[in-house]
Amino acid sequence: MFEFKILYISSDIDKAKTLVSECELSDEINFVFSDSGIEALSLVSDYTIKLIIIHKELSHKMNGIEVCELLMKNSQTANIPVILINQGDEDITTCKNVVKRLDIEPNPEMLQTLIRQHYHIGEEKHQLQIEKNLVLSIVNKIHAPIFIIDHSKISFVNQYFLDFFHLSSLNELPTQYPKVQDLFLHEREEQDFSLIEWLKELLSSQEEQKIVMQNNNGDILQLKIRGELLEHSNEYLIITQDITSEVAHTKEIEELYNIDPLTKLPNRLKLLKDLDTYDELALAIFDIDDFKNINDFYGHIIGDFIITEVAKRILHYISHENLILYRLPSDSFAVININHIEKEYFEIIILSLIQIISKTPFIYVGEDEEIEIFANVTAGIVFNEKNSALAQADIALIEAKNTHKDYMVYHNEMRQEIVYKNNMEWVHKIKRAITNDKIVPYFQPIINNETQETVKYECLIRLIDEQGEVISPFFFLEIAKRAKLYEPLTKIMIKKSFQTFISSDYEFSINLSIEDITDYNLSGYIKSMLSIYPLAGRVCFEILETEKIMDYQIIADFVSEVRDLGCKVSIDDFGSGYSNFSHLLNLNFDYLKIDASLIQDIHQDKHKQIIVKTIVTFAKELGIKTIGEYVESKEIYDFITKMGINYSQGYYFSPPVDTIS
Repeated sequence: MFEFKILYISSDIDKAKTLVSECELSDEINFVFSDSGIEALSLVSDYTIKLIIIHKELSHKMNGIEVCELLMKNSQTANIPVILINQGDEDITTCKNVVKRLDIEPNPEMLQTLIRQHYHIGEEKHQLQIEKNLVLSIVNKIHAPIFIIDHSKISFVNQYFLDFFHLSSLNELPTQYPKVQDLFLHEREEQDFSLIEWLKELLSSQEEQKIVMQNNNGDILQLKIRGELLEHSNEYLIITQDITSEVAHTKEIEELYNIDPLTKLPNRLKLLKDLDTYDELALAIFDIDDFKNINDFYGHIIGDFIITEVAKRILHYISHENLILYRLPSDSFAVININHIEKEYFEIIILSLIQIISKTPFIYVGEDEEIEIFANVTAGIVFNEKNSALAQADIALIEAKNTHKDYMVYHNEMRQEIVYKNNMEWVHKIKRAITNDKIVPYFQPIINNETQETVKYECLIRLIDEQGEVISPFFFLEIAKRAKLYEPLTKIMIKKSFQTFISSDYEFSINLSIEDITDYNLSGYIKSMLSIYPLAGRVCFEILETEKIMDYQIIADFVSEVRDLGCKVSIDDFGSGYSNFSHLLNLNFDYLKIDASLIQDIHQDKHKQIIVKTIVTFAKELGIKTIGEYVESKEIYDFITKMGINYSQGYYFSPPVDTIS
């Protein structure tokens, strides 16, 4: 209810009350009367006065004009409208609060009209204030900074902004942060930094923009931003979304993906990223000889001990050599140069490392005894071949082992004839299989973890050779890509999978590679097959090899296109490489298949549990269903079910088979 209280100041209060009583006014309009200017000033402080009616001539020393002037000097009363009843011609220009001057004593009709006018104005202001307070209440509950800017000035902030920067009000901002750019971490260095121009530049970009805000304590906020130009002014409303936690999680995941948990060394994924950063490359791969025998004879605990001790010896030796050590899978390590290094000197370092490791035994101190273990290593070296450095260093390592040498340096003739011959044989096998209709889909069931029922199948390509042996795609897909035979294989899989599932009710997934997604003819083929086989509601296209993607717009366009057709989309091998993590989470997938390397032994590996838990949490927030691959045992199945993974796939339920049940 809106209460409109009027202060009536007159030397004749009885006459004023009689005049008011003759006015027809609503119940919300109430009066307070006074015959003294001093008393009136006190009443203004005691009541919420919306309008003042005052006579110039009052009973005491202070007249009405002087009261108006005193009201003007107080910021809390300066904006209260005043109706002055003054029959003189005094100058009242200093009384800007006087909104109406009456030269005669008002009659009831005149006074009634004036009061009603101001009541309606006050009622509108009251309603606007309610709306303003509501908006302000909502804005202040948003858990991210919101502010309005005009060039380099911030004219409004919400409560979260004040709390983060430890301000009690916006008025403290210039004192605590004299330069508005100090609120942000940015790359601008010019003295006349314009906040609004910087933000407008960011907001004009096609891509989603982020900023970082920092307070005087060094705390930071990672924020997504959106800006709106306010219609009534040239100011910008900046709305942010706090992604600090998301960025921290992503950074944690990046570290987990790039660090080997046993040795705390950078791992193979990190090496693959780093290989692209060096112009002059010297790379060596070390392999512990007969490590399987050490593991089998002494056990995994001592096996892990040997790996960590080998890592320590290498690190100690190369600490002053501008080299980096990486832990590769199993019992292998890699050493790479940071700065330029002479080839001959690099070979000397590697040979010295081999001798240091092999000549001094490793001493494992157990509860009852000390065990002395000797370990030898062999190395493969490659120079200036970063596009295929790992593969070539591995070839050199194999050659060193085959020839019983401590190390070998890769050269172009090494193993080329064998590789070429093997590739040619596979090309002929693939062509014969296509001609003889020996490319077939196999089907592996996917289980709903809640109901333990088969709800869908993944279609997996197989090649049946002339002896009737079923060949895994591991042996022929990469060669098919290089021989330009990959497109017909994909089309065969799509057609045969559609033919299989047209007579069933199961959902099914078909794998598509980056080559498939970038093939514009394929979308036409998919549309053609869907017109023949109306299966759009049950087919899911599973995107493979995401670590090869540089332009994520390719995936976004493909996902949008097939979803418009009514199909679902899944991302395969999620977690096999960090570099795609944040990008893939922003794409509109239906399913996310967690990589087998993370599911295998997850019930025993804390490192994997942390990664998978984060992936599952993010997926749930985005409404994406999760599938665990490589579920090989009941222990794994029970564990991932408790973690909240929606579906399971693996040999615990069934290997890929040639028919669906």
